[in-house]
Amino acid sequence: MNTQISVALENHANGIHCGREVARSALSKINPQQISFALLFVSHPQPGQILKGVREMLGHHIPLIGATSAGEYSHEGYVEDGAGLMLVHNENIQFHILEYRKRWLKMGSLLGQLRGKTEAGLKSPFHHRTLMLFPDDVSMRLNHLVDTAIQETAMLYDIIGGPGPTIPAPPRTPALFYNGQVFNAGFAGAEILSRQPVGSALANGWEIVSGPYRVTKVDDHHVIRLDGRPAQEVYEDFALEQGGMTLDDGLPHDFGMNHPIGVCENGDCRVSLGMGFEANGALKVTSPPAANSLVHILAVQPAAMVAAARRAVQQAMNGLENRHASGAVFIDCMSTAMLLEDAYRQQQQAVREELGDVPFLGFRSHGVLARLKGQISGHFECSVGACILPG
Repeated sequence: MNTQISVALENHANGIHCGREVARSALSKINPQQISFALLFVSHPQPGQILKGVREMLGHHIPLIGATSAGEYSHEGYVEDGAGLMLVHNENIQFHILEYRKRWLKMGSLLGQLRGKTEAGLKSPFHHRTLMLFPDDVSMRLNHLVDTAIQETAMLYDIIGGPGPTIPAPPRTPALFYNGQVFNAGFAGAEILSRQPVGSALANGWEIVSGPYRVTKVDDHHVIRLDGRPAQEVYEDFALEQGGMTLDDGLPHDFGMNHPIGVCENGDCRVSLGMGFEANGALKVTSPPAANSLVHILAVQPAAMVAAARRAVQQAMNGLENRHASGAVFIDCMSTAMLLEDAYRQQQQAVREELGDVPFLGFRSHGVLARLKGQISGHFECSVGACILPG
């Protein structure tokens, strides 16, 4: 058999036992002698113990990457405080794992020597190139990370991934996995070189409700001015238009979540969630849009986000060019659950329905990282991404 992909979930309270059991379950569905790649997502409070248990069962010869998450899901269901593991054997795909283990200062090479860019790689039949990246969401400037990856891949690769999220309550620092090692700053990734197309897509359900506004002043963590005015003033005017709401006591959490700013193009928006105002009227965000870009204030309806999940899977399937799908990674921003509440489960169900019997592993991240043909690139909050491997 050319392709086997196995996915398992586990949420046992003991970290090592949880790691052993998720690996045992995944191994029961695949020939253990043929595994070429392992992908591990962990929401358990003991990520290092999970990895230790997984490596005990898998051995140390299988390349493994992954990250902590806010939850994992598959056809089997959904877990928090647990782990999800995908094991892959595919004779038509090569996986080359990579790592960057420090805070990124935008100096030197970020990705190192990619196999697909070498002379041998460019002449290889494995000429469909995808870069999968899982950084932490603290030490990386995520939009700039994507921009640099685009430059270093010479736009030969699709890029898809998601940041491991910082969990505020109870507080948890993101962790990244590279083979048997755990680290907290940088990224773990995989260069995917395939004989056949790999389907990747991104979608969200945001709609424009106000603007556009020109970003006239910005720094690494703030939108300072829009149309030459403090960003807070623009939001205050918008709130009044929405029903006479005042923001005298700051930006309410629900209002900031439901009305972010975004750069929109071809129906998809790169979103920056507002996390409050500073004394100078600046809007604090995780991934600010570039200076001089045009942004809108956005809104979303639950049905639109469910439709976005279906659209992401459908577009990724189309990218296979009528080939059979063998497995999928679905990336889902953890902010979506805050917006959708009960409809979030509908989104998960939509993914299962669209993929049918194709095994998949869902990863609740801090947004989606993407550079895909025909779409804008960067860090997308409150969005979904799909990467589907061919058979």
